[in-house]
Amino acid sequence: MVFAIAALFLQFAPAVQALPDVDLGSTSAVVKSAPAPTNAVLVEPKPATASSPKSDSTGASSSTLTMASLETAVQNSQALSTIRLPDPPAAKPIRVISAEEYPHRNWLLLSIAQHSAAAFDAYSTRQAVATGASEADPFMRPFAHSPGIYAAIQVGPAILDFAARRMQRSQYSFIRRSWWIPQSASTGMFLFSGVHNMSVANRH
Repeated sequence: MVFAIAALFLQFAPAVQALPDVDLGSTSAVVKSAPAPTNAVLVEPKPATASSPKSDSTGASSSTLTMASLETAVQNSQALSTIRLPDPPAAKPIRVISAEEYPHRNWLLLSIAQHSAAAFDAYSTRQAVATGASEADPFMRPFAHSPGIYAAIQVGPAILDFAARRMQRSQYSFIRRSWWIPQSASTGMFLFSGVHNMSVANRH
């Protein structure tokens, strides 16, 4: 029986063989270099220039929008270019007029005549008041009984002298030409008042 079991082992022994060690590097190399099977289906890549209908429609719409925006910008620029703003009115040149352009001598002569006429009016007023008359001017009435009337009556002519000098420098030709009127009118009024006062003093 022992021989029968040994014979069975001997029959199965050639079928059992040890597997050799497998080198992974050589296996991977074999796998990499293995030719493609003949029944494999090769899929060619699509060209990069081909695009889907959706992308075509998107590109077409974006280009359309770009052209529309450009046309709108051009129209707006043309519309703005057609708008003309009115030119600002030309500023009137301001002419600086110097008082030296007018005869200073005439102004000075009128000033002397005016102050002299005012002094004559003050003198005649003092003479009329001394004979019993009363001063009709409410501004000169407080000074009628004192020598202060000579100084008080010169305030008005001084103001008119200054006004006449400013009128000589006015920008308006009419005012520049009539600068002598205030001084002349004041001189005439003082002379008339002085003559009237002297007549009143002589009557009394």
